[in-house]
Amino acid sequence: MRVERRDPLTPTLHAHGVVDSTNDVAQRMAREGAPEGTAVTAQRQLKGRGRRGRAWLDEPGASVLMSIILRPGTPRETHSQLSFVVSLAVAEYLRSAHGIDAMLKWPNDVLANGRKIAGILLELEPHGGAVVVGIGVNVNQQAFPVEIASTATSVVIETGTERDTAQAAEELARATLSEYEAYLRSGFEDIRKRWLKYMWGFGRQAEVHTEGRVITGRIVGIDRAGALVLRESSGVEHAVHAADAVNLVTDGQEAT
Repeated sequence: MRVERRDPLTPTLHAHGVVDSTNDVAQRMAREGAPEGTAVTAQRQLKGRGRRGRAWLDEPGASVLMSIILRPGTPRETHSQLSFVVSLAVAEYLRSAHGIDAMLKWPNDVLANGRKIAGILLELEPHGGAVVVGIGVNVNQQAFPVEIASTATSVVIETGTERDTAQAAEELARATLSEYEAYLRSGFEDIRKRWLKYMWGFGRQAEVHTEGRVITGRIVGIDRAGALVLRESSGVEHAVHAADAVNLVTDGQEAT
């Protein structure tokens, strides 16, 4: 899969104060014909969404809350690859711009020191064929709700320095579109190989909770469809396309 484009994409940012969800705003704009590269940002989301229906919790003004409209012109079954493209862009941005040793947890969480610092939510706009990618990055948040306090972190916690969230959003939008265009030129395999360099849990024993089933095995990578590949001690491999949780196992105990 390769898509030829003439001009490099540059982001056009639309900044908001409070919205229900930046993805909702971006989807509406996509239906109205907003061009590829349109990015919606907000200071706060009232109904921010994470993967599998989970809520995204944010402190007003302390995070990058952004959704970008993409129009890849590729088969619908390949759109899930964009989650890996964008999460890779976020991880490499955090590494280069902020010196954070960011890692990637399948399918699309970004971790720092084992805690979640960013997440990606990909949604299709069904009427016009656009793909809306939501990006949430904890930037200046220093305290989190009790339910995620032990598993979340932020740029300021990791570096000790507060950042301008508007500037971070613009820089991240540019990094994301650059990675996206590289993907359209070269295909998924290069993305997959680079994603594996930062893969959290690679080579470790894990328990993967899917609907009605727990699969145990060693994490050996992701396949060309983006599925998580686990290998049992017997050598049998499982390709997991969706999961509720992926937990590392250490000495018989789960290490999330």
